[in-house]
Amino acid sequence: MLRKTISMDEALMLELQKNGLIDEFKNFSELVTSALTEKMKTYKKMRYKNLIEAASKDPMVLEDIAQISEDFKYVDGENDAF
Repeated sequence: MLRKTISMDEALMLELQKNGLIDEFKNFSELVTSALTEKMKTYKKMRYKNLIEAASKDPMVLEDIAQISEDFKYVDGENDAF
């Protein structure tokens, strides 16, 4: 277990208490861990989306897709082979 000290805006802490979010967890560390886990999931999804978007503009990737489409055009049924 890694121990870290954090500083938090007092208004945020009051909001957490007011809405009962703190009571949903065994302790404050569990709340912070849960929040950071969710933040990491969101970040990873955003990063993956950005990487896919960048790849969709990459000429080498587009050429690969075009070549694969050409190679499989008859078995994919996109064109009549006969």
